Amino acid sequence: MRQQAQVTGLAAIMTTVAMSLGSAVAVGDLRILAANISLVRNGLQFSPGTTIFVSSLATLTLAASVLGAGVLGDKYGMKRMFVAGACSAVVFGLIGAAAPNVAVLMIARACIGVAFAFLTGLSLAIMNAVFPSERRAAAIAWYLAAVYAFGVVPATVGSLLAEHIGWRSGFLVTPVLAILVLVITLRYVPETRRSHRRTDIPGLLLVATALIGVTYGISVLQNGMNLAAVVPILTGVLAAAAFIWWELRCDDPALDLRIFRSPRFNAVVTAGAANNLVQGGSMIMVTFYLILIRDQSTWAFALLLIPATLLSALAALGAGRAAARFGNCAVVVAGLSVLAVSLLVRLSFRIDTPILVVGAVIALTTVGGAIVQTPQATVMMSSAPTNLGGVVSAVKASVGGTFYGLGSALFSMFGILFFIRDAEPKLAGTGISARQAGDILGATGDATGGATLDPERTAWVISEATSSMLNSAYALNLIMTVIPLAAISVVLLLFRRDRDAPPLSGRP
Repeated sequence: MRQQAQVTGLAAIMTTVAMSLGSAVAVGDLRILAANISLVRNGLQFSPGTTIFVSSLATLTLAASVLGAGVLGDKYGMKRMFVAGACSAVVFGLIGAAAPNVAVLMIARACIGVAFAFLTGLSLAIMNAVFPSERRAAAIAWYLAAVYAFGVVPATVGSLLAEHIGWRSGFLVTPVLAILVLVITLRYVPETRRSHRRTDIPGLLLVATALIGVTYGISVLQNGMNLAAVVPILTGVLAAAAFIWWELRCDDPALDLRIFRSPRFNAVVTAGAANNLVQGGSMIMVTFYLILIRDQSTWAFALLLIPATLLSALAALGAGRAAARFGNCAVVVAGLSVLAVSLLVRLSFRIDTPILVVGAVIALTTVGGAIVQTPQATVMMSSAPTNLGGVVSAVKASVGGTFYGLGSALFSMFGILFFIRDAEPKLAGTGISARQAGDILGATGDATGGATLDPERTAWVISEATSSMLNSAYALNLIMTVIPLAAISVVLLLFRRDRDAPPLSGRP
């Protein structure tokens, strides 16, 4: 087997730039669409029901494809598959920007989601493969820091262009940045070694079904518990069970489940799941607080996220150095502790809390997540067999996306339920039901959820329900605090078990 080419000097820097920018492009594109979906809907004139589908389509295809991207990267070369993803992002990004109708836009969004699966699923694996072992942990820390730093660019620039020129110009940010990623990758990034395992088609189909079902069901869950959410989630769970059954019996599984025999691997997967669950729920709660309770614009919210993101980049870099000195377990616990503290501090929020204080707390939450991310990525990649780098990287991306979406959906749903319970006595005699008030709070940027009430009463609900919304936010923040605290206990237990566990065969 030929020796894996390693990068040094300028090639190392440019490889880090290409991989981190590729991952940031995927995340930024999804944020561009989410922030400007109303402009897109008005431009192409499609229905509110179609709006929800268009918004989630790329996320669904990304979830369905991410493990397949890892498998294909291991089999045919990760650079080759990453380049294919970047090329597809250029082509389908341009098609989406030029879409003459919603049908073409949906095709473009479905295909670009697959492209993003290759960019997000393989970037970390390439970093792990092309840096020498003694510099690998530091390289991963720099990569994650750059992902946070670059993540500010696509969403900010895209939203500015969409607002001032038109939504089509906002969509051009993705193909332009993808071209840059493509040029740097072709010039500086070496190819990785290939695996000669057979492609597990049944396994990939089962995991795609599982991830689509769970991801779609979670997105619908934000509108409440109903059959439209429960059926796809149950379908996804059954497909996941069938996937595990098949993988345990397959000679060349898509996902070698032996990687989960490592306690330290399971520890950081647990920490990553808890982190993303909190980040997703936290973002929903901050949105409710700033936009509904404080009546701030979405732009004010976006501006608060910029310093938070840049501080997270520094935190990710610092976490890498701290892990080298104090150990991965200590840094993961520290990151989860920061998350818990940030959630407890939110209990002090009032209607007149200074915006700068709110921004500092938002930054504390994202910094806690960044601290967790660096040792999580390092441990996951170092715990895996050498021929499964793409697959393990895809597992990290899949866990992150699924639990972030779950956090957003669950805490959005419970936030509305808590609000309804608290506000019902206050609405007595107004002619407004608690459910109608809840629909207003759960409305999209088009405010379709409040269509059953006239604008005057809709405004009254938002202005008079402040105390109920604050009470709901307090309850949810307390619940969310339990998540990182529970994860700390699991992480400590599993890392302690890892001391006596035999090493996995095939570790690098």
